[in-house]
Amino acid sequence: MRFVSWGFVAACGFLLAGPAARAADLRIPDLPSPQYNWTGFYAGVYGGGAYVAWAADYCRNGACRHAEGQASGFAVGVYGGYNYQFANRFVIGGELEWGKSSSSRDELIFGDSALLSSFGAFGAARLRAGYAFDRLLAYGAIGVGFASINNGYRYTIQKGCDTLQQAIWDEQVKAGLVVGGGFEYAFTKHFVGRGEYLYADYGSVTLTSKDRTRAEFHNEMHLVRVGASYRF
Repeated sequence: MRFVSWGFVAACGFLLAGPAARAADLRIPDLPSPQYNWTGFYAGVYGGGAYVAWAADYCRNGACRHAEGQASGFAVGVYGGYNYQFANRFVIGGELEWGKSSSSRDELIFGDSALLSSFGAFGAARLRAGYAFDRLLAYGAIGVGFASINNGYRYTIQKGCDTLQQAIWDEQVKAGLVVGGGFEYAFTKHFVGRGEYLYADYGSVTLTSKDRTRAEFHNEMHLVRVGASYRF
């Protein structure tokens, strides 16, 4: 009776050991990694080139001339915003930014007159929309921007035997349309790199002196920049 019991236990153990050994030989397949999700707040810094362009109609002593100038400089600043990613991988968001440019230009015109233009602090509030290819986000942006712009002109006048220099200079904060687009890549869960192009049109500024010398400036800015942000 004892022999039968031990034989029954041994047989059961043998039967159970077979499937267990075969299960151990089975390899569990690797599960696909989850898609990166862009939803959340972020903040970052950027740097790049600021290319400003202005066109001016300058009139003095009844003669008028059209002039155009360009100036290249650096731009640095900060930005931050929020993204929301839908199930179909479309991403929308809003972003605020602030920066400063070193772009300025002094353009000689009419021989004894010069047109002056420079850009200082600027910023924007933009809406973004794009599509996520996992860790790569391609997007477009549109919004309203502002910039501190210095426009002016200087010229010489003759009073008797004296030659005097007259200067008209004005600094204004101008608002305008900002459009552009770029790419972002998530190197890790939190750190994201960016490459971007933006165009801003800040409208016109008109300056007139007491002797009716007049200049009308139209100011634009092109930004090509890279940035790095941290996602919270």
